[in-house]
Amino acid sequence: MLRLVGKPTQSCDGLTRREMLQVGGLGVLGVSLADVLAARESQAAAPRARGLAETHHHRVEPRAKSCILVFLFGGPSHIDTWDMKPTAPSGIRGDFNPIATSVPGIQICEHFPQLAQRMDKFAIVRSMQHPHPRHGYGLYYMMTGRPHLRPEIDAPPQPDDFPCLGSMVAKFRSSRGGIHPSVTLPRWAKFDDLPNSYAGQNGGFLGGSFHPWLVTSNKDDGFDYQMPGMELPVDVGLNRLDARKGLLDSLDRRVAAIGDATPVRTTDSLYSQAMSLVTSPAARGAFDLSHEPANLRDRYGWHPIGQGLLLARRLVEAGVSLVTVNWHRDGSNVKSPFWDTHVDNFTSLKDRLIPPTDRALSALLDDLHARGLLDSTLVLVMGEFGRTPKIGRVVMNAATNASGRDHWPYAYSVLLAGGGVRGGQVFGSSDRIGAYAADNPVGPADLAATVLSQLGIDPASEIRDRLGRPHRLADGHPITGLL
Repeated sequence: MLRLVGKPTQSCDGLTRREMLQVGGLGVLGVSLADVLAARESQAAAPRARGLAETHHHRVEPRAKSCILVFLFGGPSHIDTWDMKPTAPSGIRGDFNPIATSVPGIQICEHFPQLAQRMDKFAIVRSMQHPHPRHGYGLYYMMTGRPHLRPEIDAPPQPDDFPCLGSMVAKFRSSRGGIHPSVTLPRWAKFDDLPNSYAGQNGGFLGGSFHPWLVTSNKDDGFDYQMPGMELPVDVGLNRLDARKGLLDSLDRRVAAIGDATPVRTTDSLYSQAMSLVTSPAARGAFDLSHEPANLRDRYGWHPIGQGLLLARRLVEAGVSLVTVNWHRDGSNVKSPFWDTHVDNFTSLKDRLIPPTDRALSALLDDLHARGLLDSTLVLVMGEFGRTPKIGRVVMNAATNASGRDHWPYAYSVLLAGGGVRGGQVFGSSDRIGAYAADNPVGPADLAATVLSQLGIDPASEIRDRLGRPHRLADGHPITGLL
């Protein structure tokens, strides 16, 4: 079976609920907890943003067959990447300069020179928002489109969780080519010292058969996805495997006849998925990056995010409906791991985080376009929130120092490309210092509805939890202004 092994790093969510409410110090910018609550209240009372479908009856024409979801775990700084504020005070605008892109009037960070030249292929949403500055809450909300019912620190997955986007897609999309409809690589998004992954990344109440397949490399460098668990043992041929499957089916029917059949159905589904993979050379070959030319692998970059996005493209070609590529174990400072830049925000972005991302995403867009796949593949790049407008200001974590930015969910950015999204545009905006969504606010539920709609899945479709209660897949509205 496919599995992930790895070593631990550190979570930054180490404060109590009382401390979380101490948004103190933001008063220097006129940004207090009262402002936060007032802004959220006014946004809740405001009309729906322009460019969002008003009801699920306003359908959008699905264009995407697949989605590649790139999750930059930790919370990328929107002000230092996609939504720069060059006219803001020095304590806000930061060290980087904006540069022109291939689309007149749109600027992004100077350290994304390759993506800047491909601005015509993607769109930026600069008005994302949600109300909670915790990693676990933000991840859950972005991955499921639902607010977390257990917003405590490092909440582990539970059977009553709402399913993630990949699991929703797996529920409504059948397997193609012997591979599960939803695949996650190269690891679950988590801080490595945690004993569990964060909730919001699996099938939740839909059950284990709808969990995304977790696929990892044989090596920590992320360059080799030839997974030995996908091969049959040398002493087990296909005839012997068929005989074992027949015996298992017979036992399952007897167990189901005398008790609850639900565990049997789940187990049988998992066995069927494993059988499809093991018996399909084409499916196994989809994970083998050695089939790709060396010059193309070089174009993506010899780092985990580059090779992970190349694998994602191969999986899309093999028929996977949704591939989630999480940020890898990158050996970063335990006080500022992944994109969680509490210290050395600018050094980390410039030297460690942005360069491989710029290269890999540019290669992915070019590769999908060259193969005629970009129009049918939705690419979504996101994190769980943004970072504080004020450099060094503490909101959630005392580890934040004068060179870092803390968590900030009240305004941040995501990128979308392909799959019917009109490139070369910016949707929504934040205010003059990047603190709050100023125009066309978009929530995680709207983003989830957009992904589902573009994949031809009605966000109003009903699923039922373990108690039989009905739920819409997504309570938000597709962002039709992007399409």
